Amino acid sequence: MKKAILPLIVFLFISFSSIYAQYEGSPNGLAFRWTWTNFQYPITQKLDRFEYTSGAELTYIRHLAKNLNLAIPLKIGKANLPLDDVGTVRDAELVGSLDALLNLKLMNPEKRLYPYLLGGAGLMTETENGWEMNPEFPVGLGLNVKVAPHFYLSAETQYRFDLNDNRNQLQHALGIWMILGDVKEEEKVTDSDKDGIPDSEDNCPNEPGPANLFGCPDGDGDGIADKFDLCPGEAGKPSLSGCPDRDDDGIADAQDRCPDEAGKPELQGCPQTDDDGDGVANVDDKCPTVAGLPRFEGCPDTDNDGIPNPDDKCPNSPGPASNNGCPELKPEEKAVLEFAMKAVQFETGSAKLLPESSKVLDEIAGILRNYPDHKLRIGGHTDSIGEADENLKLSEKRAKACFDYIVSKGIAPKRIEPKGFGESKPIGDNRFAPGREKNRRVEFEIHVD
Repeated sequence: MKKAILPLIVFLFISFSSIYAQYEGSPNGLAFRWTWTNFQYPITQKLDRFEYTSGAELTYIRHLAKNLNLAIPLKIGKANLPLDDVGTVRDAELVGSLDALLNLKLMNPEKRLYPYLLGGAGLMTETENGWEMNPEFPVGLGLNVKVAPHFYLSAETQYRFDLNDNRNQLQHALGIWMILGDVKEEEKVTDSDKDGIPDSEDNCPNEPGPANLFGCPDGDGDGIADKFDLCPGEAGKPSLSGCPDRDDDGIADAQDRCPDEAGKPELQGCPQTDDDGDGVANVDDKCPTVAGLPRFEGCPDTDNDGIPNPDDKCPNSPGPASNNGCPELKPEEKAVLEFAMKAVQFETGSAKLLPESSKVLDEIAGILRNYPDHKLRIGGHTDSIGEADENLKLSEKRAKACFDYIVSKGIAPKRIEPKGFGESKPIGDNRFAPGREKNRRVEFEIHVD
């Protein structure tokens, strides 16, 4: 077995060298490390520095791909090998191992630091039993620190699983790693965006940018790279991640409710001012120019009905929320409107009011005076006798006649909306006289919306 180790190393080196000989740069490397091995930890689960034994390692490393290396370490050293499951050991003896490992690079090796994960298989020999070979499966992690071109400090930690009893082990290594080949060849640089910064050092390799921003552009010229600038289209302050602050109160304009007045963070950038003197700061006052109540966010409730003026359709007349803060008509007042539909009469085929219509129209005008925030809709309707166009005109004239009468009683015209519907909205059957009589009507609706 001892004689087979050297040919195995030569075979692996030649195989991988021939396959990957055209790899760009310098693909080959050697590592020299000092090792410390602990066979007792997997048994006792306790770390004791006196249970470590030392050794040496020589490793050949081959770059296979951008994120993958092959490592072939040869190790030799002394070990305290356990004799049982409680950690009894025999005197230190010579041991050796040969592995084939894959290293998965977690960062670009051209950076100063790059960690990697490792895993693979190998053989360990114990001299006590005549170079007996034990299969092992190492897993672990490593870290290389670049201190010069082609030269790294290197550290590894492995846990090695052994198929034999009491041969699992914890192993650490520390040393150097060197890349073999021409330094200048490795350090040929590419600069995709032509900004004078090598791609390996350029945080934005496809967008040109200045060196002080590590090759990243700064569209607004505020000294903060666009990729880190929360407001890349506006010049801002570094302390606000590149966002502007016009009033210089330390709050970015986008989050500042008063971007042109210096204020306080607890007031979202607004000053502690109260123009109407109602005890509610302007920033929280929905009615900043009119004194109001804190419970209504600074708005008044003139009629004290529990509904602030901005939400109250009748701010001067108390009413329930169900009617938008407006008082509701009394049952007898609703009855007047219902009665008016029959009581308002006109001369036949005319828009001239008959005298008996005056009483009910006077009552409607009185209701409107009692409810100053309410409005009136007047709808004129006819039966279907005659031409539809003529009926529409007649209904409009009759609605206008009622409008004129109520306005003459002192009601503001803007509170009244007259409209004619002609024969389009019958409530009775136009084929019969009673139905046609119902359809000849004027409807009155008092409302607040």
